[in-house]
Amino acid sequence: MNALYLAFAYLRYHWGRSLVLVLVAALILFVPAATQVLLSTSERVLLSRGAATPLLLGSRGSQLDLTMSALYFSEERPDPVAMREVEDIWDGGLAVPIPVHTAFSSGGFRIVGTTLDYFDFRRLKLSEGRGLSLLGDAVIGADVAKAMGRGVGDALVSSPENLFDLDGVYPLEMPIVGVLAPTNSPDDQAVFVDIKTAWVIQGIGHGHEDAVTAAEVADGTAALSSAAVLQYQRITPDNIQSFHFHGNQDDFPASAVIVVPNDTRAATILKGRYLETGKPTQLIEPGAVVQSLVDRIFRIKTLLDVVTGIKLWRPSRPSVWWCS
Repeated sequence: MNALYLAFAYLRYHWGRSLVLVLVAALILFVPAATQVLLSTSERVLLSRGAATPLLLGSRGSQLDLTMSALYFSEERPDPVAMREVEDIWDGGLAVPIPVHTAFSSGGFRIVGTTLDYFDFRRLKLSEGRGLSLLGDAVIGADVAKAMGRGVGDALVSSPENLFDLDGVYPLEMPIVGVLAPTNSPDDQAVFVDIKTAWVIQGIGHGHEDAVTAAEVADGTAALSSAAVLQYQRITPDNIQSFHFHGNQDDFPASAVIVVPNDTRAATILKGRYLETGKPTQLIEPGAVVQSLVDRIFRIKTLLDVVTGIKLWRPSRPSVWWCS
């Protein structure tokens, strides 16, 4: 009883010091628990996305960069793969190839050029508006709509790769025609366009109309071109017929190709065709790549937990501050 009384008396007298000790102890206990929850949530999201994507085709190189770019729309820029690879898979009849072009962004969100098969594959639904139907159309994810405060009827402008485009390729204004329902996946943070629209942004395709200036958007009137004003092009019903592409479409780029095989046998055959290391392309299983990444993260976390445990339980000499 006396010991309890003395403890309470000590706490009342040294209330500031006691509060600091309580907060420090709570923080020490909270950080590992919060880290575990965060890692577990990230693990579920990463693994589910990887497991839902059977195969991924891309240029030979880092499998992790290829996976992060094609599945999670990260800023990695793997070497492009030619569209002839898509046609080869179609002609083989073993799988459905879905090209994705992720080289550009708008307002900090990745522009994903793809085909309508992507929406069926990911089971994406619209909360408002319609799907992609015309060159230049954009369908935005739920997080994009919320963060930018935009919806159907508004427009987005693609971000240029650099501010000094000597080839005269301007950013593209894209009308928002649809907003996707939330999916709790990277699709919520993407701007989807037809892959041909991505090629227009890249400068492979273009129309024959003068660029539109930022001043024109501000007041609704045409403005003269100025080096001080960032210009962009706009696809309208009046000029859409003038847009065309130069070169052979088989040579046009995609960042990667999601490959959805018809069955297990088809997947095995396809993987065998890309085993040759001399090929410029590789066919990978994103699920295995993501699992390897997650395992690496948890190995590092385990090592940090061990180090933290040693630091907490290592006996130390009492300080004068503690004893006073």
